[in-house]
Amino acid sequence: MNNILLPAFILLAGALPARASVIDSKHDLAATSATSGPKAVNETLTCLFCHTMHKPAQMSALWNRVGAPVDFTFYSSNYLNNYLGMKTPTMSDLNASKTKLCLSCHDGVTALGAVFSVAPNTLEVTGGLGSSKVIGTNLANDHPVLYDVKPGAGPPAQPGTNPEIQLPPAGDPVKVYGDTNRVECTSCHDPHDNTYGSFLVKSNANAALCTSCHIKTGYTSSAHAVSNTVYTPAGAAATTVAEFSCRNCHKVHGASSAQAYIMRDAEENTCYNCHGSPALLGAKSIKNLFAKASKHPTETVSGVHKNPELDASNLGLGKRHAECWDCHNPHRARIGTHATPGNGIGDSLLGAWGVEPTYGAGAWLAATSYVRQVFNDTVNYKEYQLCFKCHSYYAFGTNPPANSTDQSIEFNPNNRSAHPVRSSANDQAGSVAPKALAAAQMSAPWNASPGAQTMTCSDCHASDVTSDPKGPHGSAAPKMLKGPRRYWPNRASGTPWTLRDIKDGANSWSSNLFCVNCHPLYTNGNWKNKAHDAHEGRRAGDKDIQCVACHVVVPHGAKRSRMIGYASEGAPYNYGGAGTYDRLVIDGFRKASGPNNYSKSNCNSRATGCHSGSGTFDP
Repeated sequence: MNNILLPAFILLAGALPARASVIDSKHDLAATSATSGPKAVNETLTCLFCHTMHKPAQMSALWNRVGAPVDFTFYSSNYLNNYLGMKTPTMSDLNASKTKLCLSCHDGVTALGAVFSVAPNTLEVTGGLGSSKVIGTNLANDHPVLYDVKPGAGPPAQPGTNPEIQLPPAGDPVKVYGDTNRVECTSCHDPHDNTYGSFLVKSNANAALCTSCHIKTGYTSSAHAVSNTVYTPAGAAATTVAEFSCRNCHKVHGASSAQAYIMRDAEENTCYNCHGSPALLGAKSIKNLFAKASKHPTETVSGVHKNPELDASNLGLGKRHAECWDCHNPHRARIGTHATPGNGIGDSLLGAWGVEPTYGAGAWLAATSYVRQVFNDTVNYKEYQLCFKCHSYYAFGTNPPANSTDQSIEFNPNNRSAHPVRSSANDQAGSVAPKALAAAQMSAPWNASPGAQTMTCSDCHASDVTSDPKGPHGSAAPKMLKGPRRYWPNRASGTPWTLRDIKDGANSWSSNLFCVNCHPLYTNGNWKNKAHDAHEGRRAGDKDIQCVACHVVVPHGAKRSRMIGYASEGAPYNYGGAGTYDRLVIDGFRKASGPNNYSKSNCNSRATGCHSGSGTFDP
């Protein structure tokens, strides 16, 4: 090689910042380099492998590299391309970019010695890049480049802007380029200076590099941002969850191809890195809950969830899914669950979203409209809003999925009865007096101020094992019923519960019957309700009355008082068994003034062995 070029390269190198030195770094491919990586067999000029004074491939930086002879695949996502309205980069964008310069070595296709300034456009090099250094021609699993940074309020006020993106502050080593503030490889990497490793422009301790541009709402006070749990991530040194920060879940290069947003793995598997089995110290072990018989389809449905989901368009039939993100916002969630009694959210749901239903005047009707609610605090937002997002007319219209019901109908405040999930018993507008059960009919903590209390869906739907993490992740019981008592409407044997079970102390009713989690039906030989006492199966002519002969199977809410169902009702509210009393048998019911004031006149039934009441019954 003609050494006349050497002064020019010295001048070029001299133009670099004083601290920068490519000499003997991994980017020094000269034969004399001290690097253990690939290097030339004979060529001794360090700068020649990237720069030339004559016939540069690009005027920018006097580039000397030969470009790859293949097309690249670029990063895309629903967030960038649909929500923010940005166009996916093209080969024209790449060919005019600084990123192309970096990829001319790291694409895994172009030879390291492929340069313009020598004939036949190649220098002999021994060795090659390690697999971890090859980005490849598929950029879909790498941090997006060739997109423009557009900070702002976000759609719909300013399409194309992002409320959680900022331009790097003045003086920050992270750079964006041109009038459009374009992201390039050199936004985060300085090819001449390896002071911080991986040729980063600054240390990424505590995600300092990421947070030059990414400002996630609420992150600094989130559970992940404050955790001092020590662990050793794959391919990294021991650290803490807080220090590793964004990198706990995201991988800038070579992320999972199964998931957008450069995540380390498919979404739930990314979460399982800490919340698997065994869980990281201080984290909840969630993975095993999804091995239970009844669970949300977190592991069984993939590739459906989009970010962001702002309405019901991705929640209906054919798109139903339940990824971790659908209930938990990992950038905002904190440690803590909801207070009991109460229907407010817990800290673990902060940043998630749900819908608040609005109802017309009629009973047993779906909500007429819904307002999206982003959970910004634990005071003003309710857990049922999260559940209604998927389990109501909002998601699936008039066609509920198989084995599902429209919970906006069941918790309509104009109904005669409903568990106090949306409204307290006293605020159940369609209920008739007395609205609340007596304190003696409730167990602690529900026996304090009955009628004024509310509850959450997860007070009934969660793990069957009380020591498991809270929340409706999975249960061994159907319908994800919560323990310790988890059998309804059937006993463990699979046949319906009867009042005789309770009277005779049979079938372990006190430890198995789901209703007893909150309702002490029978204590010290006494029934808490006279109607149960009258049908418990001991009197002459009495029958072995089953619970489902009078009460609806789905006890969210009912058209009649006290969760009573009429014989005219269909599945799934009517058990509909073959026997006389393993189906709804009542034709008319009227709530009594108290649990000990029931008589035959309060109920009408044409079933064998039953009696006819009189007067006005619930419609």
